[in-house]
Amino acid sequence: MGKSKFLKPDITTSQNLATGDLDYTTAIGRAFKLDQIVIHFSVAVTETITITLDSKNGANYDTVLRTVDLSAEQDFVFKPDFEANYQAGDEIRVQCTNANLTGVAYCTLKTSEI
Repeated sequence: MGKSKFLKPDITTSQNLATGDLDYTTAIGRAFKLDQIVIHFSVAVTETITITLDSKNGANYDTVLRTVDLSAEQDFVFKPDFEANYQAGDEIRVQCTNANLTGVAYCTLKTSEI
């Protein structure tokens, strides 16, 4: 696997969990390396976060990369356990439940070109 060339501008999104869950899919459209995903909440939350590879090969190839249940936490950081290189057409889907209808989720995805 090749080394990443350089960091791309951050991809950011936010969601008021009082009005709905966070469900965001990137639209990168090129080969990329996923460096990390950071979610900061405006208040401590108890919610479930799911990070999924939305495969260019279709739903049968989508893969859950991480699911975590937060309990009264304000920050979540996901760093892949391996060099996460993806092809053009692959995207990353970030979801967070809104079971408690409180707080704002601020999500930042950091990627690099490969």
